[in-house]
Amino acid sequence: MNKVLIVEASESDRRLMAGLLVKSGYEPIAVETMEAAKDEMAKLPPGAVIVSAMKFRGGTARELINWQKTEGYGFPVAAITLIQKEIILQTHI
Repeated sequence: MNKVLIVEASESDRRLMAGLLVKSGYEPIAVETMEAAKDEMAKLPPGAVIVSAMKFRGGTARELINWQKTEGYGFPVAAITLIQKEIILQTHI
């Protein structure tokens, strides 16, 4: 089974992503902090991937990517950000 490390501060978002990944046949590992992500990353097998929020407790996706490079890991990292679009309602009279 393919492992996916989820690094996200929001518990509800972690649960949602983990649930979707399980349904698709993946084995998610969900954490909320930089330290926990580092600990879990050290245990990941080859072929694992990381899904990370842009910012989370104790760090950022960029910091996590840089750390893994210095440690010699080469896992793919998908960083997710939320861009809120302004919705403009126009009234036509």
